[in-house]
Amino acid sequence: MSEPFCPECGLETPWCCCDQVTPRSCGVSIVLLLNENEPARPTTTSRIIQKALPETQTFIWQRTAQPDALIKQIEDPDTDAWLLFPADRPEMEKKVRDFSRTDRKNTLLIVPDGTWKEVRKIVRKSPWLAQLPILALAPQKPTQYTLRRNAHPGQLCSAEALSEALTQIGELEAGQTLHDAFDLFMDAFDQQQKRITP
Repeated sequence: MSEPFCPECGLETPWCCCDQVTPRSCGVSIVLLLNENEPARPTTTSRIIQKALPETQTFIWQRTAQPDALIKQIEDPDTDAWLLFPADRPEMEKKVRDFSRTDRKNTLLIVPDGTWKEVRKIVRKSPWLAQLPILALAPQKPTQYTLRRNAHPGQLCSAEALSEALTQIGELEAGQTLHDAFDLFMDAFDQQQKRITP
């Protein structure tokens, strides 16, 4: 019989890891653009991102209803918006830019979240994302995320990708905080699956 789920980390309450996570502020604004199915998935890393970096905003992506509040942020002249996405296809590679930051603008990092098929659809079907420069990663090690089928070793989950991106752009403490929180989540999820009593 399953236990109630923690609303913050998404794990069953005996394996909740929230009290081990120390939330941290970040010097850039972060948006999770979630496929509408993602919040209900127990394997989502979006909750642990929000737990570690509580200023993170979330928007639900729907094909028929664009997120006007997010689009307004992107179009704000005081905002420098970036899309965190792999440059593994020619049309994406053309949009990759070297990251730079200006004190005069607020850096906004948009992270599409869902399965790989869903994430590609979000980017492909959102013309308001097409103008954004891409912050691409070259992962130095394979993903540690093993909670979904058909995972590819070279593809990072959202928490891993965001942690690495933050480190890459100089947000070292925020990147490390998220990295540590992700490790806690994965360990707790493994214990939950094996029903190992904490």
